Amino acid sequence: MCSRLKLVFAVSVLLQLLDLSRGNNVGVAYGTDADNLPSPDKVAQLVRNHNIQYIRIYDTNPQVLNAFKNTGIEFTVGVHNSDLPAFQSQSYVDSWLTNSILPFYQATKITHITVGNEVTESSDNAANLVVAAMRNVVSALKKSNLQDSIKVSTPLSFGVLSNSFPPSAGAFKSSLAYVLNPLLEFLDENRSPFMVNLYPYSAVKDDSSLKFALFLPSDQVFVDQNTGLRYDNMFDAQLDAVHFAISNQFRKTRNILDAQLDVNRFSLTDQSSISDMKTIVTETGYPKGGSPEHGFATIDNARIYNTNLIRHVTSGSPTTSMPAGVHLMSGTPAKPNGEVDVYIFSLFDENLKQRSDIEGHWGIFYPDMTPAYNLEFPGKGTDPSGRSWCIASSQASKPALQNALDWACGPGKTDCSAIQPDGQCFVPDNLVSHASFAFNNYYQKHGLTDEACSFGGTGIKVYSDPSYGNCIYNVKSSDPTGRTWCVASSQASPTNLQTALDWACGPGKADCSSIQPNQQCFQPDTLLSHASFAFNNYYQKNGATDVSCSFHGNAIKVDKDPSYGNCIYHCKIKITPASGTTVIHTD
Repeated sequence: MCSRLKLVFAVSVLLQLLDLSRGNNVGVAYGTDADNLPSPDKVAQLVRNHNIQYIRIYDTNPQVLNAFKNTGIEFTVGVHNSDLPAFQSQSYVDSWLTNSILPFYQATKITHITVGNEVTESSDNAANLVVAAMRNVVSALKKSNLQDSIKVSTPLSFGVLSNSFPPSAGAFKSSLAYVLNPLLEFLDENRSPFMVNLYPYSAVKDDSSLKFALFLPSDQVFVDQNTGLRYDNMFDAQLDAVHFAISNQFRKTRNILDAQLDVNRFSLTDQSSISDMKTIVTETGYPKGGSPEHGFATIDNARIYNTNLIRHVTSGSPTTSMPAGVHLMSGTPAKPNGEVDVYIFSLFDENLKQRSDIEGHWGIFYPDMTPAYNLEFPGKGTDPSGRSWCIASSQASKPALQNALDWACGPGKTDCSAIQPDGQCFVPDNLVSHASFAFNNYYQKHGLTDEACSFGGTGIKVYSDPSYGNCIYNVKSSDPTGRTWCVASSQASPTNLQTALDWACGPGKADCSSIQPNQQCFQPDTLLSHASFAFNNYYQKNGATDVSCSFHGNAIKVDKDPSYGNCIYHCKIKITPASGTTVIHTD
């Protein structure tokens, strides 16, 4: 169904490429408890420029979700504790999903919904309400067939543990069984992740514990005598305490009295174990300042913690501040093959936080978008798909930028037609935007080298797609087989989109049966979703060319599969063995 193409891969190379896509992820929590933060549009560009691929927000702010449309960045959105009473009503939740999630879902990649936050620490009745609210959210998702695409959970505080040392003795507070037992059953039933907020900084008391918290060599390295497992940092020790608490609680609720713990596999011999439950650390981080009594809260310690955390979680190579003796995780000592995603708290300093003397100083960026310290997020410089773009530096002087743009569109022979008046990239009509598009065109055509992105020091390489709306920055497909799809542009007007959809399903002869009522792609019942499916069907049947994805400027090509749930966007691959190689082509 895709454009006819032939790609020849050795089988082993293909398998290696597929294997590279696995691993833990690191994102950032984007809190907004401040009165001096940049606009969501500026934040979206900042996040993309720094290759941050995962963002957690604490609500469903439509301005934020709109700003991140078509960026490919994965979003965890949230429901406030104060909203949990209203979420006891299924009809209310259905309406909330229709108004707050579905209008953004396809263009903004929402993968998780957090219902409440640290509900057991809340002074209201949130803990009693959270599981029922979560069940209502899942029921609403099922009505749109999104229950497998968007997972529902609730982040808990590390304070839910009554014991965390040694990790194997990890246990939840018995007084919280009324919420933890139904919560674990819900997570197990829905294949949802267990979410927890971990702050090793809170346990720092002296220089030795500081090193243990920062992933540095410390005399606090210890072996858990119950399991024989070795711990050389506080993050792993805290996380495994949570893992053991989950297992121990699960054994209690299922009355598995004689089950034995296999420390190598971290599973119960009983097959009803939930040891394969994914863990997401929804908040962790380190403060870079505060009042004098917070002497360990320094910018250097914050940089070391977050740098080493990223490398530790993603199994990257050691940093200069992380000695070779500190292991790099694929999981944790007790759960070595487990999936653990992490969100660094927080994106910005937040000046309206309670106890702003310390809580307001966790940002990796200042409100003016200046980095507090340098952090390299996974893929920066070594993107697994090998993709990179070249854009204009916002720090370059206007004369230097204008000279570079003139050269690129003149002697450099770059195609600058898209940034001419009425071109799809003319707006925003400013020098940085126009230069960015021209620089990238030149860069892509001249070998993706550092020299090709120099432009006298006015160009910078980035590893997140700077495309927006109908303005597409050229780059090789990130899909291993070169596949592309065609979807509706979120920037198109409803009138133009409806006209294009009517044409596709009529004279264009696209198969639109799947977007009819009661069919697999009818939900979400939005014009953008229906048009996307129809456009792609036409695109695949008509050679997958730029022309077949035009629709008078109302469609864009993407290289990430837009399929969701049971709604499959066609782009089939056939693998045919031939002479010891794998021939991949599409039809």
